[in-house]
Amino acid sequence: PEGTRSPRAAPRPSLAATQDALLSLITGRQHGPRLEADALVVGDGRATAEERVAVYANMYRLRIAEALESQFPRLSRRLGADDFAAMAAAYIDDHPSQHPSLRFVGERLPHWLAGHDHAPLTRGLAMLEWARTDVFDLPDEPVLTIETVRSTVRSWPPERFGAFPLRLVAAHRLLAVPAGTGRLWDTLDADPVERTVEPPGGDVETLLVWRQGTAVYHRSLDDREHAALVQAAAGTAFGVVCEALLDGDAAAGEEAAIHRAYAWMSTWLADGLLGAARRT
Repeated sequence: PEGTRSPRAAPRPSLAATQDALLSLITGRQHGPRLEADALVVGDGRATAEERVAVYANMYRLRIAEALESQFPRLSRRLGADDFAAMAAAYIDDHPSQHPSLRFVGERLPHWLAGHDHAPLTRGLAMLEWARTDVFDLPDEPVLTIETVRSTVRSWPPERFGAFPLRLVAAHRLLAVPAGTGRLWDTLDADPVERTVEPPGGDVETLLVWRQGTAVYHRSLDDREHAALVQAAAGTAFGVVCEALLDGDAAAGEEAAIHRAYAWMSTWLADGLLGAARRT
């Protein structure tokens, strides 16, 4: 009738609001205005709007869980498929991916495990696997070669070699992990997997993780080599390493300290751990 107005249709949400609302339904986390599935997706006789959105929500979690399994294959083997899937789902709830690349999705998993009553060796294994994943794609850089060292030895007077600079490449990690972590890594290569007994508690081992070329390695360290590598990571000189060794074991004598430092340096050179001197 004259004088009345037809009701206005509800304003359509903007594209950005629609995208945020759909992302909220898929991830289970609020990213903007809340809209129901049927306001965003058209359902039909084959599947409702909610069922269609659920397909994407399930795939979102499955893809992240697959990425986690690719980063932590031994952790997955230790826990078993079902327990790893449950752990991944809980972790994703607490720490959803915040980066466009899934490369970083497992970065917080070792710390998260520590706060969720997982066994120390489980956390240690996760720390080792993440460190290996992390160093794999760090930037390449020139490494110090034995030829450069030999050339320096020939050109420098012997008393000056103590000033020879040492620094580690960026593609390394020094890890303090629960004792038995390195052995657990090895046992998970066995078929069937050995059962690894948890240590009594409190004991720690130190591991070095590094990349050489495209291959990633790790090995255990004693306290003295670990201390020397900490110095080299910060940038040091060969003579400083020798002095630290002598201070730690004066009874061994200066010759023994120098011999040990040379042995370490030879190993570090062979492993591609030492960065070439930076030009100034």
